[in-house]
Amino acid sequence: MVTIIHGGHREGLSFNAARYLEQLLQEKDVAVHLYNLRDYHFDFCCGDQPCQASKKCVYNDIMTNEIISSIANSDVLFFFTPTYFNMPPAILKNFIDRCNLLLTNKERKYPQFGAWISGQTDEDSLEDNYKCLAVFAEICEMSPLKTGKIIRVEKDIQQTLLSQDDIRKIEELVKEIIEIKN
Repeated sequence: MVTIIHGGHREGLSFNAARYLEQLLQEKDVAVHLYNLRDYHFDFCCGDQPCQASKKCVYNDIMTNEIISSIANSDVLFFFTPTYFNMPPAILKNFIDRCNLLLTNKERKYPQFGAWISGQTDEDSLEDNYKCLAVFAEICEMSPLKTGKIIRVEKDIQQTLLSQDDIRKIEELVKEIIEIKN
């Protein structure tokens, strides 16, 4: 199974890339869940970490009832996100904080990790965003995919169509995911 997390606030280029990956995986009969975080409301992490001892989150929402379980049962976790101030958007940072519950589940799979990072800035800024997500993955004991780091400098914020290079990179990613599944 593959869990895709879209962490943007609008349905722009990164969302279309996420949907394209979802479509290609479905065509290959790979179970996939795409979560567009802007479509859900979930509370901020309480920060007291009672989940560490109880193995249960204090909140009863989509994160605890569905998304954490999806990640725990996935072979691949893939993020699609724009870059704000060299970091993921706040909605994705909140998601990461709420994933603390993953660390208490020793029965879970340890998915491979990847990210499509986009933005209208320089590549160094996009690399900083990727590093933030890669540290999260490392803490959660996820290993990186070989083709799982896609950096996409956007020239035009209104651009929502994938380029031929975008399509090629996502198709390479699908091939790697299929190899993992087999």
